[in-house]
Amino acid sequence: MNIRLAQETDLDSILKVIESAFSDEENKVIMNLVQELSREVTSPSIKSLVAKIYNQVIGYVSYSPIFLKSVSSICGYILAPLAVSPEHQKQGVGSNLIKSGIDMLTKDGIGVLLVYGDPAYYGRFGFREEIGHSFVPPYTLQYPFGWTGMMLTDTPVPEHPIQFECVSPLSKPDLW
Repeated sequence: MNIRLAQETDLDSILKVIESAFSDEENKVIMNLVQELSREVTSPSIKSLVAKIYNQVIGYVSYSPIFLKSVSSICGYILAPLAVSPEHQKQGVGSNLIKSGIDMLTKDGIGVLLVYGDPAYYGRFGFREEIGHSFVPPYTLQYPFGWTGMMLTDTPVPEHPIQFECVSPLSKPDLW
């Protein structure tokens, strides 16, 4: 398996992975999100990775910057979405995409990585609920227990919860 930064030419293959990985009602929302993320220009930049086998995209993950509403010097990202084609699930593809992203963001000096998803799954990588509580998402969460995070550097966890904003494609209440 090869993991690398996603390129514009990967978009159709990424959308096929998402279409197959999610239910009909979810995949349209997530496909739209991925298309918007692929066009969004931010500073710092959105970073997306693909997993490939035999030159075929089988997995995808995106990491988008968050913008803290405080004077904190912490730089942060959010992981969303993650998708693996059904025939390659439970084979370590998602885990490798997450670990590669954590390594990439750590090398970039990013202080915190947040995710909204299954805490049992993401907890395996070091995401913790108490870190998530230190960063207040822009919208009310339907499943607050799924909001977790991990510190990637030795930057101290904020003493008081910090609110943040997301990139435009993630700034939609129905995604939360």
